[in-house]
Amino acid sequence: MKTSVLCFTLGLCACAAGNADEQTSAPTNPERSTPVDTTWQAPSRPAYEGFQWDTLSGAGLKLWAQANENIRLLIDPSLPGIVQVRDGDPSPCLKVRIFDLENNRIDDVLRYLENTPQWDKEQTCRFQPIESKRPGVRRYHLVPTGEYARQVKRQIEQSPVPSTCNGWGTGNSGQRYFEIHENRPDKALFVEIGQDAPLFDENCLAFTAHADSALSTDLLYTLTGEVRIGHEVRSFRPDGSPEEFWIVDKTGTLIARYDRATQGQKNGKPARATLKVEYNGKWDEGFAAEYDGVFLVREVLSVE
Repeated sequence: MKTSVLCFTLGLCACAAGNADEQTSAPTNPERSTPVDTTWQAPSRPAYEGFQWDTLSGAGLKLWAQANENIRLLIDPSLPGIVQVRDGDPSPCLKVRIFDLENNRIDDVLRYLENTPQWDKEQTCRFQPIESKRPGVRRYHLVPTGEYARQVKRQIEQSPVPSTCNGWGTGNSGQRYFEIHENRPDKALFVEIGQDAPLFDENCLAFTAHADSALSTDLLYTLTGEVRIGHEVRSFRPDGSPEEFWIVDKTGTLIARYDRATQGQKNGKPARATLKVEYNGKWDEGFAAEYDGVFLVREVLSVE
């Protein structure tokens, strides 16, 4: 099976549209996600071998997504958007990003991007409409213009160019585009397709009015709190929460970061940490059974 796992370094988790400084707080009612909505339209293609389709919802989005034991998609409200997580990866990969449209125009996205610190102003670009086979959905490519376009053309003639326009445009390898849904003209979606069919169904991606409340297994939470690691101890207590969670590090980096912060004292000494975590429900076995639930650590932002 081939899946696209293209991750480009743009500081995407730090630059949100309209709420970049928002941090997702820990909900106080930890409950598992609601059952799959079987009344929604079916996925438009079969799942990859070893994967299974399931619905994913949060941050105003709803979609079909595939998952197996090691790789899945999550909603990240801090972007807001959708990311791909995989066991062993130090950080998630962006797949879908929501942008606010101040004037209900796709050019609002370009004006926003051009004012982010990561944008190289020598890479001049514009939006170009492309064919959309989804009724009620307009799609666009962000394409190079001027001298930058001529530079890209020369590069493409010599070697693969995976992306253009500071990572938001398509080169000659892989695919990405932006789209606007007629029922949400105030929003645009950036959609990272990659070289192969993605682990989400891009033809079922939709907006929803469902509000995020209970602790959900569909969301990736960005939380600051107190982490403790020691003999038979792997715990995290989010700020403002009376609950303590058992943690499982899926990045392979947390213990080393904790060691540096505590000078090698793995005796349960508390350290301040900001983590991106996936809620994995309440476990009934092992040391984790003594805690209010389990968080899978998907990215270590800071430990001090």
